[in-house]
Amino acid sequence: MSNHTIKAAREQSGKTQAQVAKEIGIAKAAYQRYECGKVIPNAIMGVKIAKALGTTSEKLWYTDL
Repeated sequence: MSNHTIKAAREQSGKTQAQVAKEIGIAKAAYQRYECGKVIPNAIMGVKIAKALGTTSEKLWYTDL
């Protein structure tokens, strides 16, 4: 899961980092660590992020889909 892919998907969804973080039940700072690439989300969190962004975890993991 690329941090660039997560950021692009969030921007495309029109949501802020705070909105996504609230939807998936984590702190904004924790979500920011995913977007900047400091932390890679586990599978469960990846699915939650994808759902909040209106996409699939496969599309976030595999940028060529």
